[in-house]
Formats: sequence, C-alpha cells, structure tokens
Amino acid sequence: MDRSQLFASLAQAPLNADDIVYVERRGTQYSWALVTPGAQSPASAAGADVWMYFSGAWPQNDPVGSEAFCADMLAEMESMAGGDDRCRWPLDQPWPQLH
Repeated sequence: MDRSQLFASLAQAPLNADDIVYVERRGTQYSWALVTPGAQSPASAAGADVWMYFSGAWPQNDPVGSEAFCADMLAEMESMAGGDDRCRWPLDQPWPQLH
C-alpha cells in the first residue's frame, strides 16, 4: 500500500494504547501488522528498507489528527534509517532547553 493507504488503514483500525504495531517501508510501499505479545514477530522485517514497532496512544475518531500522527511516526522511522535529523534540541546547546 502507498503512504495515503497506510494512513487510512491505520486510522480505520481499532488500535489502543496497549497494542504493538509493526510498520515497514519497502521502496514506496508500506505495510503494517498488529503484533501479539508472545507470538512470532512479523517475518517481513528482513529486507525492509526501514521498519519500527510502536506502542502508545493512537488518535481516535480524528482523521486530521490521525494523519498528522502517522506522518510524524513515519518521519521518526525514516530518521532512524539516516533520514532527516529529528533531534529535539540543538547539540551545541546545553540540556535542558530554556525558553
């Protein structure tokens, strides 16, 4: 499925904060699977360009929020594979950030 189909599929799934979701990208195609603890993990991780597991609160009944959430999740996934740096603060500034 393409990116927009992935977003639609995840938005329609009845996911909750306890669910573990596996998402992968191969070229321009995406797929996802619900992971059952104690069961075998998705075998498709071998050969995926990028992949991640996610568990946490999903936007419910909010198509705009769901799309923004999924876009941010994919951006995080891509950053782990050498994409844009998503560092939350500049490395040359001390922690914690003061505004």
